[in-house]
Amino acid sequence: MPKYYAVQAGFVPGVYLTYSECQAQTAGFKGAVFKSFLSREDAEAFAAGKKVAVADEPEKFYAVAVGNPTGIFTDWSEASKAITGIKGPKYKRFNTRAEAVAYIRQYGNREAIEALGEKVEPLVEKFEVEEKPVTTRFTPIEKVAVTKTRELDTRPRENVLNIWTDGSSLANGKAGARAGLGVWFGENDPRNLAERLPGEPQTNQRAELLAMQRALEIAPLEQTVRIHSDSQYSIKCVTQWADGWKRKNWLTASGEVVKNQDIIRAVLAKIEERTKAGGNTYFQWVKGHDTNIGNIAADRLAVRGANLA
Repeated sequence: MPKYYAVQAGFVPGVYLTYSECQAQTAGFKGAVFKSFLSREDAEAFAAGKKVAVADEPEKFYAVAVGNPTGIFTDWSEASKAITGIKGPKYKRFNTRAEAVAYIRQYGNREAIEALGEKVEPLVEKFEVEEKPVTTRFTPIEKVAVTKTRELDTRPRENVLNIWTDGSSLANGKAGARAGLGVWFGENDPRNLAERLPGEPQTNQRAELLAMQRALEIAPLEQTVRIHSDSQYSIKCVTQWADGWKRKNWLTASGEVVKNQDIIRAVLAKIEERTKAGGNTYFQWVKGHDTNIGNIAADRLAVRGANLA
């Protein structure tokens, strides 16, 4: 029986058919509200803010603290994809979402915690009172010494290079369209890139994918990277759909040739090359044209690239 995932508070509220689509709208959204239902009518009512009598609450929560992507899943098939091919994955099943969140807070890195919409607390300073006896030859006295200690997070953290990518196509889908791609590593970073999309067609999707490829080409091969993109299409191409396309010899379920497969396959090759060198490749969806500094910067570079000769 199919499930319907209703997002009442998220990046784009609505009803989604898979948990991964639901998570894309809720991961990193502070105060996200979402539930799964067996009825589309109930799901639509919940997404619209109406009260719904019975919700199909998931019985199990799979917490993935180290994976691609990280997060909390209610479907093991989705959770298993997040840990496949990951060196040293960390995951566990729980009966409540609160336990799953606590697990990721304990074993996940800062990005994994923030992706849940959870606040990462700074190091806590506290004072402990330690009693040390000090004696003289006359009368023993107690001297109280105050020692300042710092609680340190001693968990090993993965060294991750964050990169933001974006694509832009002026007059996308029309004759004379001009597309460009942008890759942003940081403010005034010499690796930042604005490039005109080569070849045809000059579409936004091809520009988004090529931006990912360029990011992987520029970053040191053994370096673990996290690519931030506002293109769910591009992310799903290389993290979810590619396996099925490979099995079908790069044909879709309807028997059509997969579009943009030249760039998709190039990105997959770069991911595999990085994995063999000891690095991981993560992808993080971000809301486009919002307040994310990296996404805004990558978008500007992409527009600049589209305007290049």
